[in-house]
Amino acid sequence: MSCLSLALLAALPGLGAAQERPAAEATVETAQVQEPIGRVLVTGRRRIQVGPVPGLALSRDQVPAHLQSASQDELRQSRSLNIGDFMNSQMQGVSINDYAGNPFQLDVNFRGFTASPQVGTPQGLSVFFDGVRVNEPFGDVVNWDLIPMNALERFDLFPGSNPLFGLNTLGGALALRSRSGFSAPGVEADLSRGSFGRRELRVSAGQHDEDLGAFVALTHFDEDGWRDHSPSRVTQAFGRLDWHGERGSLTSSLLAADSTLIGNGLLPMALAEAQPRSVFSAPDQAHNTVIQLGLSGQYDLDDWRNLTAQAYWRRSRRSGLNGDIYEGFDDFDIEHDAIPDPSDPRIPIPRNGANDAFGDGPGVIAGTPNGLLTRTGLSQTVTGLALQFNSNTRPHAFMVGASIDRARTTYAMSQRLGLLSPTRQVLGAAQAIDGQYYAASHDIVGNDFAGRSTTVSLFASDSWTLWPGLSLSAAARYNRATVDNRLAVRASSANVALHELRTGSAPLQGYLQGRTITEESFRYSSLNPSLGVNWQALPRLHVFGNLSRGARAPSVVELGCAFDPTPVLRNPDNPALGKTARSLVGPGCNLPTTLSGDPYLPQIRSLSGELGARGTLGAGWEWNLSAFRTDLQDDLYFVGVGDGRSYFDTIGRTRRQGAEMGLSGRVGAWQLSANYSYTRASFESEFYTLSPRNSSADFDQNSRSGDDRYLEGQTGLPTPGATLNRGYGTYRMIHVMPGAEMPGIPRHGLNLQLRWQATAALQLGLALQARSGVFVRGNENNRHQGSGSDQETGQYYCSLTSCPAEGYQQAPVNPGRPFTEPGRLPGYALLNLDARWQWRQGVSLFLQVRNLLDRRYASAGRLGINPFTDGTHGVQGPSGWNYNSADWRPSTLVAPGAPRQIQLGITIDWGGTG
Repeated sequence: MSCLSLALLAALPGLGAAQERPAAEATVETAQVQEPIGRVLVTGRRRIQVGPVPGLALSRDQVPAHLQSASQDELRQSRSLNIGDFMNSQMQGVSINDYAGNPFQLDVNFRGFTASPQVGTPQGLSVFFDGVRVNEPFGDVVNWDLIPMNALERFDLFPGSNPLFGLNTLGGALALRSRSGFSAPGVEADLSRGSFGRRELRVSAGQHDEDLGAFVALTHFDEDGWRDHSPSRVTQAFGRLDWHGERGSLTSSLLAADSTLIGNGLLPMALAEAQPRSVFSAPDQAHNTVIQLGLSGQYDLDDWRNLTAQAYWRRSRRSGLNGDIYEGFDDFDIEHDAIPDPSDPRIPIPRNGANDAFGDGPGVIAGTPNGLLTRTGLSQTVTGLALQFNSNTRPHAFMVGASIDRARTTYAMSQRLGLLSPTRQVLGAAQAIDGQYYAASHDIVGNDFAGRSTTVSLFASDSWTLWPGLSLSAAARYNRATVDNRLAVRASSANVALHELRTGSAPLQGYLQGRTITEESFRYSSLNPSLGVNWQALPRLHVFGNLSRGARAPSVVELGCAFDPTPVLRNPDNPALGKTARSLVGPGCNLPTTLSGDPYLPQIRSLSGELGARGTLGAGWEWNLSAFRTDLQDDLYFVGVGDGRSYFDTIGRTRRQGAEMGLSGRVGAWQLSANYSYTRASFESEFYTLSPRNSSADFDQNSRSGDDRYLEGQTGLPTPGATLNRGYGTYRMIHVMPGAEMPGIPRHGLNLQLRWQATAALQLGLALQARSGVFVRGNENNRHQGSGSDQETGQYYCSLTSCPAEGYQQAPVNPGRPFTEPGRLPGYALLNLDARWQWRQGVSLFLQVRNLLDRRYASAGRLGINPFTDGTHGVQGPSGWNYNSADWRPSTLVAPGAPRQIQLGITIDWGGTG
């Protein structure tokens, strides 16, 4: 292999899984070759790989967007636990929500779109590792714990609806590239220990000769967690082999990871302020594994043109065990959920004291279930093949390609009733629960799902240099997706609450055996184009703009939990009861546990635009400024449709728009970076959604739809709300109007970094992360207030035959529970400190302090209910559970941020040249 060829390999480390060796013109702008042969120094501006599959390499000035990138040195020096953690601290337009309460289970938001490991969260970002899409088929989720940081050569964050990255690229795409033996020779090791029992080891090694290169990376992370009962463990391994010939290259890679994560979720606001380390309910455990095999190659047709191909196989598994409060306790009735009064067996004592005659009973502790255990199992296998032709020529640099991806998914869920321990762990304590509750001693199967999907794509891109300093870019992608699902779920006749499964009761076997099997097939196709322009207006000023279309097909979760408005008889045995929507007589949907066979949902379409500029202010100083907007049509959301149920349904239009700006540079021994972003994510269509913990909800029982209000032969006094919400009523619903802001997305974000090279061996750094306040989930209408109560208005009813003579009667209701907490969280600012001391050649020590001032803050939240209250009537059990639900309190549940954390470590770097 020639010296120049080796120079090109070193200049483009991690050009992707396929190769390290594209044509010289597409790779470097300047190169200096130093003797002896085998040692090469390359300088120049790195080329950008456009699209998931490598082969077409453009300069940054040919990409008509505000592209953000990170190198392996930046990733390593940040000491970030995962990609989301790094993006939040370093990049513009990024924020996080820690709903799960675990550093590896973050919702990562970019420009108002999300990549999340939580099933049911609407996803809008695509993530690729060496050209393999790691958004899992079931819900498009991204498991950050399965991506090893020390295996990454770099990553590029592409904004907007870039069609080259395929389905789900509504708001952006993240392209991760791995290291190789050519780009990362030598041995690196990071060993650290920190607060809350945190221990981490990262080791990597690379080696190469002229033709062969090998690289391996290992990571092990273990911690006790700063929250009670929240240990986590992550193990990751990556290996890669490369062969470079005169006209081609081959790469094979293996990724394997295994993790056990405990995320104890949200806390009532008052509890989070007093005891942020406590747990609301536990366990919340996820066990994830992945094995991914990749094979790719490049064949050079000449110095400018090449063919690239990639094949992969990926299998991931997730098992979950979740312990939650059993909110069905609020629906206990006095007829069945009661015990005889010891002094008079004819008088029942309700287990829920709210069911007493005046709603002021103490309730019953012994034998009463108050916890819910949910077990889930998910297996996903994905295979794919891609072929691409690339021409790195002038004036046209273009590529055309095709890909096919197939996925198989199985999912199963079961639940049982349990008891909350004094530490609020949900235990399966069948012997301690009254024997009438069948679900306390038996797992109740909720879902059994199997699905297949196939996506076929054709794509092309062209960057046309009209003259030096001005280029046009055009791209298009055609996708055709097929989804085939088989679901076995509880039939509508068996869709009862778990506490209603009574041991020895006549209908029990019917409930247990009543299952519905649904087979469904969906087809989606889309043609998504993009157009962009780059103009070097002045030597130090570059202007760009782009317009693009994107699409996202509904995920399995969304299709399985979609609202079906088809009119059907409420009870086929009694047609007099009339008709209602099919979903309202079928199984309900309680994410992520319950799916159903439901109708077609249209795919989401996006239209994205961006205008921006970047440049330099002098030696060592760079700046950027951009404005963006993305509009979605037929966006999906979890909305209320009456009868206390919610489903995924189209809500019309949503919008994300904003601006980003940055400045970075160096003055002597000081280095400064400042990044600011403004993001406004809003609903742009009117809709209703179920939110009974929102103070602005409709608490009038007469606002139910006509089908839900009355028994046969009755009538009443419906409110105007009974005819709204497409006729499904507005009881316990909130009304979301155009312009309302989406929960969890801060308008303002600021990242500041200051670094000082104090001596040749000592470097100090100080960083500020600031985010403005956010609305919480459940407050989609932005109208919740910490005042008023959820006092309901009882239903008015009377018999059709006696109404004129006797008048209307009103159903009794419990006293209202006061709202005392807001529906919006305040902003926060955190200071982080780091230091690195070069002890000797190849060995350094580092210190990292996160949340230096030990600020208390919350990144996200939702409106909920708190049953662990003192109250005035109900008796409290060992866990603090109040056995009179009238004493429960509506609460804002928040995701408390981690307190001050200190980490010390040693870094070893034994470089090599092969």
